[in-house]
Amino acid sequence: MYRVCLTNDDGPRSDGLLRLAEKLSKEVELFVVVPDSQRSATGKSLTLTRPIRITEKHDKYGYSFVSHDGSPADSVILAESFYENIDLFISGPNTGANVGYQSMLTSGTVGAAFEAAIRGIPSIAVSRQATSEEWFDSTGATNDCEKICEITKTIAMRVLKKGMPERIDVLNLNFPSIISDTSEIVVTKPTKIRMHNEVERRIDPNGRPYYWYLGIERDPPINTDAHEVFVKKNIALSPVILDWIKPEDLERLRQFMKD
Repeated sequence: MYRVCLTNDDGPRSDGLLRLAEKLSKEVELFVVVPDSQRSATGKSLTLTRPIRITEKHDKYGYSFVSHDGSPADSVILAESFYENIDLFISGPNTGANVGYQSMLTSGTVGAAFEAAIRGIPSIAVSRQATSEEWFDSTGATNDCEKICEITKTIAMRVLKKGMPERIDVLNLNFPSIISDTSEIVVTKPTKIRMHNEVERRIDPNGRPYYWYLGIERDPPINTDAHEVFVKKNIALSPVILDWIKPEDLERLRQFMKD
């Protein structure tokens, strides 16, 4: 039987995580290893300056469940120490789309998928467009959760049975806020920048300044994941290739250093 590990950056109370786990556990040998609370925007960070504590461990849902006080990427390393021969990592479903490199390099959801891919394990990152009221919600958004989990399971089983396409390390799967009858799964490339970040200076009740990031959405370029999800309301499936440098790229750099 295939062995799959499920993680996220929203924590163990995420509705999407629990529903996807229920579906997957009927098809594969499932292990769930997750941070014990919200860990959004932690990227691929690892806990290196203190011990990691296991805060919950059981199999009462019919699959192995572990929560810990580390980062999403820590989940991958912990999972490999607890379970052997994992065939696939799935991270998500996340509340908030992770379209484009700007979001992917910040996201704890995608960071866990990157950690798995670096360690040679195929991985899928799953996210859903969310409203500002839903951001950083540890229970996750429930809109179309059943559809999201069913489509994710279908893609996961395809990867397990056929293997990941050649050279692709991670599949980044993003859903619109509402999946309509016309929503399609579109294979597309990630955009580079999703939003422009600015800093707003404010004053706290004690008269001291503090600073707050403001994310200003950019118009998404056509033929990118952001355009498919935000504008066309499709489901974007994008490949991530970690070893993307070609010999000619190295030669260009050598020439640059000689000139």
